[in-house]
Amino acid sequence: MVRALSIALLAAAVALVAPAAAGAGATMKTGVADDGLMQRTDGRAEPTAAIWQASGVEQSRVAVVWELVAPDPSSVRKPKGFDARNPDSPDYNWTSVDTAVTALRARGIKVELSVTTPAPIWASSVPSRHEPTYKPQPDEFADFVHAVAVRYGSRIASYALINEPNLWQWLTPQWSCSGATESSCVAASPEIYRELFRAGYSAIKEVQPSTPVWGGSLAPLGGPTRNDAHSSIGPLLFLRRLGCVTDDFLRDRSGPGCRNFRPVTFDALAHHPHSAWRAPNSSNDVADSVTIGTIPRLTSTIDRIQSRGGVLNGSAVGAASKTKRLDVEIDEYGVQTNPPDEWSGVSLRNQDNYLQEAAYMMWKNSRVKLFSQYLWQDEPLDKVSVTAGSWQSGLYFADRTPKPSAASFRNPFWVDLPRHSRRATVWGQVRPGGQTAVTVQSRTAGFARYAAIRTVMTNRSGFFVLTVPVRAKTAFRFYYGTDAVKTSSVRTVTPR
Repeated sequence: MVRALSIALLAAAVALVAPAAAGAGATMKTGVADDGLMQRTDGRAEPTAAIWQASGVEQSRVAVVWELVAPDPSSVRKPKGFDARNPDSPDYNWTSVDTAVTALRARGIKVELSVTTPAPIWASSVPSRHEPTYKPQPDEFADFVHAVAVRYGSRIASYALINEPNLWQWLTPQWSCSGATESSCVAASPEIYRELFRAGYSAIKEVQPSTPVWGGSLAPLGGPTRNDAHSSIGPLLFLRRLGCVTDDFLRDRSGPGCRNFRPVTFDALAHHPHSAWRAPNSSNDVADSVTIGTIPRLTSTIDRIQSRGGVLNGSAVGAASKTKRLDVEIDEYGVQTNPPDEWSGVSLRNQDNYLQEAAYMMWKNSRVKLFSQYLWQDEPLDKVSVTAGSWQSGLYFADRTPKPSAASFRNPFWVDLPRHSRRATVWGQVRPGGQTAVTVQSRTAGFARYAAIRTVMTNRSGFFVLTVPVRAKTAFRFYYGTDAVKTSSVRTVTPR
């Protein structure tokens, strides 16, 4: 009798399972960024690209660091006779970038080039300071970007200009202070970045008019202070000052560079919404910050700036550049683990869960077109690397031992059951993409075995989504494959 009743209940539940509405992120690309493997470790670029291809990576960001490619970066004088616009100049060193681009393209992985500071000292507006991030000259940056665009041409799917310009490690000064108090400080880096980006954007469009150029690439947080050399700016404040609007989104004509303001043009907005040890769905409540759980802060802010004429959308034509909303490209997101990072890492289990939940959250957001893992493999953790800001957010430890997240990367899975609801969204992806038959199973508390509730086909990007009734604590998973069956993580939800 009990067995017959349980079968009847299962049949009723299956009858109520329904495909959810197609997510607006149904074609969101999967990316990875790891220059340690692709550029800084001999012999790793080609095998890594092969692994990424098999794991469903569609796009990868490659950094082109100005001071590492240009000649005599420590000199206050530009090398005599050096033609910075000519990529074939023998003074340039493209070796590591060439290796990464070639390896990725050989595996069908699209390449995003992040052309960034630090700059050669001779390209600074004040070389005597010997600071490679201090006010790089826009015309020198334009020459360098031109050389990059000519060298790599149509092999590049997209560009981003200046990595995390709201951090002092990449661009200085962040603030300009007329006195000793913080109240005397005004944001300086947005104006510097505005002119650098405008110069670089034009240089790329002269060579590759149809290649997208992303703006932003912003870090998620600013610093707590304004009047020291290591101060940074929160991303939302940075964007407001970039677009010359006040905190109330009124036109600002008194800020740096705002008197004769011309809007900057982005083809999309890149962002790095790291949430440190916090769960993806939590907020850190820090003013002007944007972590993975608060992406709507980013989109609402850039939309309001665009509506005031502070930013234009270069992917649109004519008047639509003022109204078409910018896509968001998450080209860097990582969760550091303990082990090995005892200071800023979460448990291996939490990293695994956070990455899968974050992928689901970004899929739900119609504005997000790319979600990239940072890193694939941990950077070394020692006194030198910690001082340099190394990351331990890989799916693999530095010795290549896999973490749990390495297995789930190919089949991220999440079940979303809102509070006071009895209907759950069951979401997953099979990487690489392509239509795959997946069978979703569930096991209600008190029952020993999983039972299939539906077999569905993923879409061309590998995604599937269902809505399922949930009346008691229930565990879900899915499996796919014939010769070698693969099973996702288990997700357990309880109605509240």
